Amino acid sequence: MAKCLPGTSFRWERECHLRVVATGWSRRCGDTFRAARGQERPRAEVDSRTTRRHGWRTTPEGTTLEDASPNNRDAGVVAAPSGGPADWVPTFPGYLGAIPEDAVLRLGPPRWAVYGGNAQTNTWAPWYTQHKIMRGLLDAYYNTGNAQALDVVTKMADWAHLALTVGDKNHPGYAGPLTRDDLNRMWDLYIGGEFGGANEVFPEIGHLTGDGKHLETARCFDNRESLFGACVQNRDTLVVTPQNRPGRLRPERLYANTHVPQFVGYLSVYERGGGQEYFTAAKNFFGKVVPGRMFAHGGVGGNYPGSNNNLELFQNRGNVANAIATSGAETCTTYNLLKLARNLFLHEHDPAYMDYYERGLFNMITGSRADTTATGDPQVTYFQPVSPGVVRSYGNTGTCCGGTGLENHTKYQETVFLRSADGGALWVNLYVPATLTWPERGFTVTQRTSFPRQDHAELTVDGAGRLDLELRVPAWARLGFTVTVNGQAQDVDARPGTYVTLSRDWRRGDVVGIRMPFGLRIERAPDRPDTQAVFWGPVLLQFLGGGAFPELSLYRHLKRDGDYGRAAIRAGAVTAAGDPTFTAGGFTLRPYHISDSRPASSYFRRVEPTVVFGSVDTGVPNRKRNDGLPRYDVPVEGVVSPGTDGPTFLDLLWDQAPFPDHGRFVSAVTALADAFVSAGRFTAAERAAVVSKAAEAEREL
Repeated sequence: MAKCLPGTSFRWERECHLRVVATGWSRRCGDTFRAARGQERPRAEVDSRTTRRHGWRTTPEGTTLEDASPNNRDAGVVAAPSGGPADWVPTFPGYLGAIPEDAVLRLGPPRWAVYGGNAQTNTWAPWYTQHKIMRGLLDAYYNTGNAQALDVVTKMADWAHLALTVGDKNHPGYAGPLTRDDLNRMWDLYIGGEFGGANEVFPEIGHLTGDGKHLETARCFDNRESLFGACVQNRDTLVVTPQNRPGRLRPERLYANTHVPQFVGYLSVYERGGGQEYFTAAKNFFGKVVPGRMFAHGGVGGNYPGSNNNLELFQNRGNVANAIATSGAETCTTYNLLKLARNLFLHEHDPAYMDYYERGLFNMITGSRADTTATGDPQVTYFQPVSPGVVRSYGNTGTCCGGTGLENHTKYQETVFLRSADGGALWVNLYVPATLTWPERGFTVTQRTSFPRQDHAELTVDGAGRLDLELRVPAWARLGFTVTVNGQAQDVDARPGTYVTLSRDWRRGDVVGIRMPFGLRIERAPDRPDTQAVFWGPVLLQFLGGGAFPELSLYRHLKRDGDYGRAAIRAGAVTAAGDPTFTAGGFTLRPYHISDSRPASSYFRRVEPTVVFGSVDTGVPNRKRNDGLPRYDVPVEGVVSPGTDGPTFLDLLWDQAPFPDHGRFVSAVTALADAFVSAGRFTAAERAAVVSKAAEAEREL
């Protein structure tokens, strides 16, 4: 369970192999990580009949709850008149919600209410709303020890159990308790069946109260007809063809942010004794989304040729290049994918989960808040499309992305540190300025860094005793990862995409230095290799300017080390906030997290018509290997699948860089040219020309 620790934000303990430990957090003013600051509200005129206290005031007419923001959106609380019939007769005791109880119950039989604006017959996402309230009450209990919060949320859980087992018993058409078949149908109702991560709170409540019925309630949310079972079996049904829809009401494409938080909840069920299948479903679901549906900034979702028009839905598996041109990539979806990745890591310790977490955090999440001091609305994104020349838009008062968008920028500290269940190891997962207070072990660990504006971090240990420090080596850190303790280099096996262990008896004042040089690298779309993105360490670089895809030729600038930073992509000016910029082919590139209204492109098209080695042009076409791309599970209109696309000769050659000497370079060229001849991609004469020119290009490389 979670408890408040002195001098820390929170502590969250899970029944698993790692536990989260609390951190403080710092934020630099005036840069892209800045949160909106509130403004002091002008004093209201108060007469002798008014009682005023801490944001509310009471008059004979009722109570006003004052809006602390400059928007002046106060709320009124008015007592119901005494006498006469009750305004509301509850179906079950314990209901608390933002909408009438009936709007929740009508989702199920016999009414099966659908999404819409009629307050008497429709519903929206009632269990999503219940989840937010219950989550807030649990957090109030965890962080402050407020027993009333636990009492209220437990009564809400008691109500929920009856609502999901007994059902809408006061309706004239009531036919009896809810069945598994009824629940399956409910969760496939579009929007109405969206329950967020409601299933995550009930196992926690059961653990806190010792009442096993709450785990049963959590299982009621299993979407077993159209998704849960498929994920247990590792079948990808996120997007299907019309003839293969697995449920009675299942649409062909699932709404991404409806379903990601469900699997956060399934992990909670697993952790409280629900069974292995809940973990298996969550792990397999994540694997269907990342990396196969992931855009460069970590987002997913959007339209594609031939799909229906709903940007919040998943795209088909493996479709990146043909989903870029539309909007999409809802910020809320990434928010929940980060939660899922983090919670999976607690059980499996696979560094790939943290590599994804870092990608989404340092690109989409930091890029989701406008670089402005305006406080008129949240100034956060709903979608973050990666289409060419797109302008990010901000705002979102009253949307789910407005709410989670505000939350995002209060919890950068959340995953920086984790501890092992036995307290013998501290895992450093993210390079973020943060302070850890760990009273049980007597340690305070302070991390100082300006990452990702700089490539190093420093950890200062205040405490003494034996402890393993597990330092994450990012998958992109291919130019080295060095560690020092009190200035002395440490012998560590620092392979990209792993953790290195510093096991020692620490003394107060010990300082750990970490350096991971940033490099420029290219990522290719999995379905169309000439559609590419540029990264600087963990940071996606965007091309400034509107219009179509930028086009670049870069291979003629490469030397044997394959370093794009030598000449292909050059360092430019540093912004006032300290962000690097770059230039390439007449374009200016800058970090994705810079959040203003300038049009920018996250991808470019690689144009490399002939095989070149520096300025030596062989005249041989830079043909593609036929890798059968794209290879979509669901058709994309106008695109042949499987196709004949694949990486080019130069792609495959420079994937092998660095080359220690020219002889090794020529050997690689020769072997690859031979393979292209065998595959029918080069003639013997073209092979000879390529090998000959490679041998002549020693000075060029």
